[in-house]
Amino acid sequence: MKLTILITLSIALCIKVRAAEGVVKSDKILVDKVIASVNEEIILLSELKNMSLRIKKQGAIDETLLLGEGKLFLDNNKTNQLAFLIREKLVESEIKLLGMTSTPEQINNELAQVAKKNQMSMPEFIRYMTSQGYNIEEYKLILKTRSERQAFFEKEIVSKLRISDEDAFGVFRSKHPNYKPTASEYKIAQIFFLNKKGGAALAFERAQSALKKLTDGIPFATLANQLDETSGANKDGVLGVFKSGEFLPEIEKAITDLAVGATSGVLSGPNGFHIVKLLDKKTVLDPNFLRVKESIKASLVQQNFERQLKNWFELKKLEANIKIHTEILY
Repeated sequence: MKLTILITLSIALCIKVRAAEGVVKSDKILVDKVIASVNEEIILLSELKNMSLRIKKQGAIDETLLLGEGKLFLDNNKTNQLAFLIREKLVESEIKLLGMTSTPEQINNELAQVAKKNQMSMPEFIRYMTSQGYNIEEYKLILKTRSERQAFFEKEIVSKLRISDEDAFGVFRSKHPNYKPTASEYKIAQIFFLNKKGGAALAFERAQSALKKLTDGIPFATLANQLDETSGANKDGVLGVFKSGEFLPEIEKAITDLAVGATSGVLSGPNGFHIVKLLDKKTVLDPNFLRVKESIKASLVQQNFERQLKNWFELKKLEANIKIHTEILY
């Protein structure tokens, strides 16, 4: 199942300036400094200073990379802000390493799709973005970041998650402790010994003898074909498929407790003695579960994504070449 992880995108335009490169204006030199590096990616002092603006700006922080901490994790804490920037660079570095960067053509196509989805022409969309305080190049950067991270997380984390219906059902049952699933259909085979052939005592003896042979390893189907006393018995003793409530209570209880492929002991019935093998069973799922199954699975994917993303960052921090110049942070 492919499920999209929602990513809140950075809408701050990050402009890299090489270390010690300055711009002269009005006899003042504005110098940007490298405060850290992650593999081949650098983090500038201007990026750290810009974090206070990004925190306040709607959508400027990719909350996926907060790893569940929330924006308060970043408030007035340069150490945490730098940790966040390092996470951004780790992802950016991996995206480049895997060759997953989006081309200008791809971004232009996505831009056209966004405008179309919002029922706007391109000039209308550009005017709208301008009214929100963003120029079109800034928004293209947003699309580029979203596209690349979406593809990267899908490939590296989401595609490796395995969430089954059974996992979702387990969550459902944990929230509904009194719920008991019922097997609605049973496919069974039997070996039946009739009371009318010599009386109940002898029928029971024959059943016990057959059970011992089963214990000794003789196949159920073989004994059913040889010993079953049902008139017109089916091959291998197969009776077919029955629903709950269609058996004698004592026989249904024994079948309910059996695993598929297992054989019962000798079961007493009004006309004789049965040895039953459960060939298959189907469980009725609560309609209430079916209604919420996909949302539960989506929630499990999100939970597992967040856990795996934390693990991914811990691993990559160990593998990456990270250098921090703490002396110029404050």
